[in-house]
Amino acid sequence: MMAPAARYGASEAEGLRRIRLAGRRRLTRILHDEAGPSLCSAGLATELLRGTIPALSPEQEQLFTRLQGALDSAMETVRRLSQEASPDLAARRGLAGALETLARAFHARLEIKAEPPGLSPVAAAALCECLRDALLAAAEAGGAAEVTLSAGELRIRAAGLDDAHVLAALEATLREAEPGLVIQAGPEGAIIRFPAGGNR
Repeated sequence: MMAPAARYGASEAEGLRRIRLAGRRRLTRILHDEAGPSLCSAGLATELLRGTIPALSPEQEQLFTRLQGALDSAMETVRRLSQEASPDLAARRGLAGALETLARAFHARLEIKAEPPGLSPVAAAALCECLRDALLAAAEAGGAAEVTLSAGELRIRAAGLDDAHVLAALEATLREAEPGLVIQAGPEGAIIRFPAGGNR
């Protein structure tokens, strides 16, 4: 069982968690309100420019095709990052959809055996936030991650989760959201257990 977060500075972990959440909101807003529209505008300008040239040479055609492909790729990246960073990902996509988005973003293996019954929206959001942070820690540690969701727990197998500060931050996130959510740490990763029967 993980040692109490207070031993590692629970108030500091909570403060950092709040800062990260504010950062995610800011990133989502920038991607949605600035980067996305700018890329759409660039794509439209590219098509308009293409239409002003009566007969494209093969080289020009190739350059326009490459430019449009680069813009499409950048737009897809913005869309993915906007979803991944969203603080309300679980509310918008459901718990399973949110976990799939995060797993895909971090190239983690995901298995969904069952969804926990009666899990509140607040608890689902906290699980997504914890998983996002855990996958970030795993990416920093340079290891692969495996995530398994069942009716009673969310199991995260990854390197980097044995760090006391990381665990304290994860525990602070869960404690504020739902007191019934419990995190345990082991040599292979972390397990978040749900209360029997869920919560509302």
